[in-house]
This record gives sequence, C-alpha cells and structure tokens, in this order.
Amino acid sequence: MQDTRSGLPMNSSQSNFYYPLFIDLRDRTVAVIGGGAVACRKVEGLRKTGARIKVVSPEVIDDISRYGDVEILQRNYIPEDLEGASLVIAATDDEATNIAVSRDALSRNIFCNVVDQPELCSFIVPSVIEKGPIKIAVSTGGVSPTLSKKLRFELDKFLGPEYATLALVMGKIRPLVISGEGGFERHKMIFDVLINSELIDAIREQDRSYAEEILYDALGVHIDLSELIP
Repeated sequence: MQDTRSGLPMNSSQSNFYYPLFIDLRDRTVAVIGGGAVACRKVEGLRKTGARIKVVSPEVIDDISRYGDVEILQRNYIPEDLEGASLVIAATDDEATNIAVSRDALSRNIFCNVVDQPELCSFIVPSVIEKGPIKIAVSTGGVSPTLSKKLRFELDKFLGPEYATLALVMGKIRPLVISGEGGFERHKMIFDVLINSELIDAIREQDRSYAEEILYDALGVHIDLSELIP
C-alpha cells in the first residue's frame, strides 16, 4: 500500500519512519473534525494540553457539547475550518470527509491525523502510559495498534506510582543541582547517582526519612519531601 500523500510505500514490517516527539499545544488551535465518541476521546485528551479546540460536525454528542471551553461549529466540514490550526484530527465515519480533511491539511502544511487510516495521516497518535509527569509513548508505526495497546498495558504494570513520585523529587532538586558547583558533567553525575540509588526503593516503601537522608548525602542539604511522600 502506498501513502496517498507522498506516493511512498506504507510502513510494512521492519522499519518505523515516524519521528517521535512531544509538542506544546498550549494556546494553539487544534481542529477536530467529527462529533461522535471517537472525536470525544480526542477532545478529552487535547483539553489536558491547553490547546484551543474547535470541533466541526453536523452532529455533536452531549459529552462534547458540555465542554464550555470547546468551540463547536455544528455543520459540515469546509476547508476554511483549518485556517489558523496547528494540528487537525479527522474522526468521522465519512470516507469522503476524511480524505478531504487530509488533502486540505496537506495543502496548508498542517499536520493531520485521520483516525485508523494511517495512509491519510501525516502524524499518528501513539499509545500512551501516563503517571504524573511521566509520559511514555508506544508506537508500531501504524502496523499494529493492538500490539501498541498490549505493550502499553505491560509497561503500565511495571511503572508503579513510585516512579511518578521519583520524577517529582528529581524536578524538585533540579534547580538546586543546576545552580550548584561544577559544570554539566558533575550535575549529570549527581542525577545519575540518585537515579541509581535506593531512592526509588525508599519512595516505594513510603520511607520519607530514608529518602531525605539519601538526598542529603548526595546534595549536602536537607530536602523536605513531606509534600511528596506522606
């Protein structure tokens, strides 16, 4: 199968040509074409990013309409709906509309995702594991979304809540380490020591005093973790 946008062969077996990245959508417009359950899931995820969301569909379910921060245009899609958008997602059950959205986005250099139709996409949405500030994205390049979901499930079992707390602890001490003596290599060494220490075990066991002791030994100052570890 060929990519209808570029004429290149679709990803088949051993390669995944997609470039992984996380994008900042705060205050950027994202157009969602479609108003059903699938579109609703996309809107729910996008609302967490701080994006300005515009939904275009002749029919919009109540679960979308109830969001006061989502602009809703209850009519058929027109190409002008993409004006000013940084990203577009087509989540309709109408093939002609999906193709039109993909084509119009391409002509405007707007990244486009058409749900479950990777040949019409310029980006695909991975399966995501999310624990606090940690996000891990898993993709098979569109070859097997079911496998992506399976891998997400397995990784989610491994990634306990202690890792989210560890990430918050590292974020708390980061300004102190960066502003301390030494350059990049010393700062990196401190982070490496802590990440590979028993700090994660102390957090897992909810042993705040031991976690604070480990930080003191590495940093030479007391770090209060009462807000992160009960």
